[in-house]
Amino acid sequence: MNRIRFFALLLPCLIFAVGSLEAQTASRFQPEWSFGFNAGSTLSKVSFNSQIRVPQEYLIQYSGGLTARYISENHVGIQAEINYSLRGWKEQTDTLHLNRYTRSLAYLEIPLLTHIYVNLGKRARFIFNLGPQISYLISDDVITQEINEPDGAIPEYYSAKIQRRFDYGLKGGAGLEFRTGSGSIILDGKYYFGLSDIFNNTRADIFQASSNKVIGINLTYLFRLKQ
Repeated sequence: MNRIRFFALLLPCLIFAVGSLEAQTASRFQPEWSFGFNAGSTLSKVSFNSQIRVPQEYLIQYSGGLTARYISENHVGIQAEINYSLRGWKEQTDTLHLNRYTRSLAYLEIPLLTHIYVNLGKRARFIFNLGPQISYLISDDVITQEINEPDGAIPEYYSAKIQRRFDYGLKGGAGLEFRTGSGSIILDGKYYFGLSDIFNNTRADIFQASSNKVIGINLTYLFRLKQ
């Protein structure tokens, strides 16, 4: 009976203590603005859907841009970026490297991401970002075109211009953030899943689907603004 009374008295105290701790944590939290820059590598392919087989390897290029982040609540914020990103695809139709085709697509992209973090101590965080992205094609360049077949046949789409310059899709990823007195160093990986096509996709066209797929590995530095 004494134990029951003891726990009956202890439970309200624990509830009060936990509530007070959460209130103190909430009162100590200050919204945080950060601005900085990012740079990294892109590994891209194009998801073609057609009767034509398009053997691909990842095309390795680069990206870079500006990042702004606002953390409005404990563990939750929003992150926006303006990036110059190179995508495209790389074909290799045989193991002897006789037939090769590489096409680079330069985009101006704007992702708007929900930012979530979990503290891993005083200086480190695990971060997760997810949200929509819109992009616009700036340039389209054929880097490599080597055809060494006896008939010299070149696929029709090799010379076709990109027909849809506007691109949209979803981007998400995770990484680690290391916080210093003045800013943050972030290493993360993101995946972009395109929901639009770069070529027209009617039944009369070559491809019924041709969407961008991009893996990004980025290093970001953010300066925190003083409140």
